[in-house]
Amino acid sequence: MAINMKQSNILKTLLLFLSGIFALHSCSIATTNHYYPDKRMSFAADMDMSQALDMMKGMMPDSLKQEGDFMKMQNYPREWRTLYDIQKEEGKSMTNPDSIRLMKKVQMKGNFKADQFSGFSVKSEPLSQTELGALGALMGKDAAMMNNTAFNDWDGKTLKIDTGKLMMSEEDMQNIFKIGDKAEGADKAQIQSMLGMFQIDFDNKLTFDKKIKSIKGQHDWVTKVDDKTVNVRINLQEMMDQDHQFKHQDKEILIETE
Repeated sequence: MAINMKQSNILKTLLLFLSGIFALHSCSIATTNHYYPDKRMSFAADMDMSQALDMMKGMMPDSLKQEGDFMKMQNYPREWRTLYDIQKEEGKSMTNPDSIRLMKKVQMKGNFKADQFSGFSVKSEPLSQTELGALGALMGKDAAMMNNTAFNDWDGKTLKIDTGKLMMSEEDMQNIFKIGDKAEGADKAQIQSMLGMFQIDFDNKLTFDKKIKSIKGQHDWVTKVDDKTVNVRINLQEMMDQDHQFKHQDKEILIETE
């Protein structure tokens, strides 16, 4: 989605406000990936922004509160709607039958507390590896918010986790400030300083239809919960810190099921 100069300036101002807010209040993103023996997987994600948004309402200038992108949060659907239906209501046409079929397999909704927007949720039907790849191409950066590709390498029996993908690279950080095809002028130090003020926790639950037979490799962020569940818990600061000192940091984790 192209963003004009006015919107770009608004975005930068919002980021400055958010950086101060999130330094005091956290945001949490909880995801669940379910793995099926037929090589498909489904995902669900819940993003809780309630604490930060409560602070933002009192600190943000009225001029920014009235901007369309900010006000749009209140217009998120309150019941589950497919991505296809949401785009259709926004006047975005889609004619490719494969894309339409895929967008109908992913649903989202806004979450509200006391009638105030507090975050959003996304969930999918079981998807093949081909469909996961196509979804990433369709949604771009939005797809990464829904589903971490580090957890997609599943062959129906073994999940391979490339732990390097759990870290945030310099390119990933630059992409946060990317508008259209052009990167904004923030350098690495500026980006790290701003993102360093955000307190965001990621809780990724990996669940399997069949019992876990073995786990090869160790990593501080990866923990077996029970015979069918593994948790991967990360916070933003650790993702950004390329010099983070790990006790266990194998490059690959293999979770084999029965």
